[in-house]
Amino acid sequence: MNFKNIFLSFKIAIITFLKKLQKDDLLLCAQGLTFNTLLTLVPLLGLVLSISKIFIPQQKFVEQVFINIAQYLTPEATKKVMDTILELVKKLETFPLGKFSLIGYFIMGLGLLFQIEEILNRIFESSKRRNFIQRIIFFWVCITIVPFIFFMPVYSYFYLGKFSNFFILLILAFIFFLMYIYFPAKDVPKKEALIGAFFSTILWTLSSYLYSFYVKYAVGYSKVYGSLSAIPLFLVWLFVNWLVFLLGAELVVFLEQKIWKRIPIDPSHPYLKLYILYLLGKNFIEGKPCNIFEFSEYLNVSPILLESILQDLEKDGFVAVRDEEVFFVKPLQKINITKIVGLNKFQELLKLPEGDSFSQKLSILTKNFSEITLEDLIKS
Repeated sequence: MNFKNIFLSFKIAIITFLKKLQKDDLLLCAQGLTFNTLLTLVPLLGLVLSISKIFIPQQKFVEQVFINIAQYLTPEATKKVMDTILELVKKLETFPLGKFSLIGYFIMGLGLLFQIEEILNRIFESSKRRNFIQRIIFFWVCITIVPFIFFMPVYSYFYLGKFSNFFILLILAFIFFLMYIYFPAKDVPKKEALIGAFFSTILWTLSSYLYSFYVKYAVGYSKVYGSLSAIPLFLVWLFVNWLVFLLGAELVVFLEQKIWKRIPIDPSHPYLKLYILYLLGKNFIEGKPCNIFEFSEYLNVSPILLESILQDLEKDGFVAVRDEEVFFVKPLQKINITKIVGLNKFQELLKLPEGDSFSQKLSILTKNFSEITLEDLIKS
């Protein structure tokens, strides 16, 4: 492979990755997850505080929480958050966590887990879905484990000392790995999931330092909101955490699809759209359905690249894409190929499936190019 093809492969891989991020609306997904996390947080915090009393004296637990929070919030915001936590601790001493709080935590947690599963299924391009019973069992296990996971960082500070930070990062990477493996309703390669988990952990560590630096030196929120600055700062922190998690999932999909090993074809190639329509038309005549992902595997090109070409063809009124299936919107004999490509100098396609046959047919028909339909091209 020469330098030009290597550069083209790299360029297409980067463009494909960025288009995938845009297609999956990561920012919007992170916002939705942030909102649902807020709804789950109060009953979850009550559970964590209740569990902590079994293992650690409550005063020491609150002190450690204060130390952790102070790293990420302004002094005014830290005071506001700690006052809220201390008030919650007092209420839990007077009125222990009851069944209604547990039911509230279960309902809110269930909604958040449903949303995580749906988003990851879209990112991992999984057409499968778990049935209701499988979902309930899986989510019940998750909801049971989550309070203990939130308690572990504070617990590690007391029993691991200086090794606690390293332990927390390992636990975080392990949690990311499990979520990438088990939440999507498909088989995710473990090697790629592990790389994505470590990437997310490193990105999370970096974003934590940058966020704490920003909070320490950017005092704009404190001046505008005062003690209420805890609210926007906390929302931003939740949003960043979810964005890091979703970026890791996107990396897993990128590594799984191995875009850089696909045929490096330039999307602006003048005959590429006609070539795609030619293969789609052959499938249509033979009565074969056309799924985008199966078609991209056959062509050995990126599904995102193929999808962008199909979107252009859909805008031009040649095809329609519904539920990852492609359909023609007009008869093949009414699709004139001059409306797809101009009378440009013919350029050969790279080594794509049936590329030679397509090129030969097209070169024979160039004499009467303006009168040729897609059906003529396929049947010639």
